[in-house]
Amino acid sequence: MITTTRLRILRLRHNISLKELHRYSGFSHQYVSQLDLGAYGSTPHNEKLLDNAFRSIIASRRAALEQLERDYGAYKGNLLQQVEVEAE
Repeated sequence: MITTTRLRILRLRHNISLKELHRYSGFSHQYVSQLDLGAYGSTPHNEKLLDNAFRSIIASRRAALEQLERDYGAYKGNLLQQVEVEAE
């Protein structure tokens, strides 16, 4: 059996990268990594910033999923229809 943090379990279960958590938390990438590994204990400040980060990630992903739902609705029934698009 191994010991890990709930942060790491949640992050891995929901495909949240350290980079994404760093961006939304305001912590340095290295500090996020150390939190993830359990090198630093819980403090009210860390928990608050992580809470804000997860809320922001959830909101961001919700918006992306809503856009996917709109796009899918527009293409539903014609997903295999060929269309011309600009080269990227």
